[in-house]
Amino acid sequence: MRIWGFGKDDRQDTNAVQEPQTEACETPVESLVSVRFDGVGRDLTYFNDSFDLKAGDRVFVSGKLEDKVGCVTAVSRKFRIRRSDYECVIALAQTPVRGTYRPLADKMLSYDADALSPEAFRTWILPPEEPLLDPEDEIIYGEGYAIPLDDPHGAEEVDEKVFERAITYCSEQKIGYVSVRNGVGRAFVEGNDWYEIEFCLRDNAIAEAYCSCPYPGLCKHLLAVAVTLSVFAKNGDLDLGRDFVLIDANRFYGMIRQNNQTIRV
Repeated sequence: MRIWGFGKDDRQDTNAVQEPQTEACETPVESLVSVRFDGVGRDLTYFNDSFDLKAGDRVFVSGKLEDKVGCVTAVSRKFRIRRSDYECVIALAQTPVRGTYRPLADKMLSYDADALSPEAFRTWILPPEEPLLDPEDEIIYGEGYAIPLDDPHGAEEVDEKVFERAITYCSEQKIGYVSVRNGVGRAFVEGNDWYEIEFCLRDNAIAEAYCSCPYPGLCKHLLAVAVTLSVFAKNGDLDLGRDFVLIDANRFYGMIRQNNQTIRV
């Protein structure tokens, strides 16, 4: 039997409780903002008329980088521009983290019904979904994949190299978020892009599992989620019979800092 481990860090092994906060309703302030993106050698300038932005805010923009999250580095309210010359800020990633959490290896675990929802987590990593305009572009589902959690390596259609890559994803903390509510699961895994996973959890197995990545088979993203749940459940750290939320700890604390929230430990 294979056992897969996860690294621990130096965070305190105590319960973490998020202080409830009311989301701010800020009046939009028109501005020109400089935004920095990973992998881009210089800051880019965008027009904003939808938010009251400040340096450090995480935003999504229109144009060529619309699928990337950027960080505001500077804000100017003194400008005269031709509106058509600029792409614009379209979304602000600043959803408050809610719920009660405790550390679990490289994740934060919550059984709280108010814990961060998949929809709320998605706003941190992906731009808003555009409405479907063409009925022929609808998403069509087949049977989906099934992965036994007592032995993910024993799932049908497992490719050994893909499985080994999934283990690497676990050790590299690529699994950003996993949630199960009433047997329905959602997860987000970071690869070349962020990929969204849908599945059902029943009888100690993942069933009807789908990933948004283009790989034509049982992919490393699905397997990485299965391995994560398998390890935590086998170690007795995760009760698969309850609704739960798992968030990568580094991203969790980054979200807390971004929102200027207070964590009581």
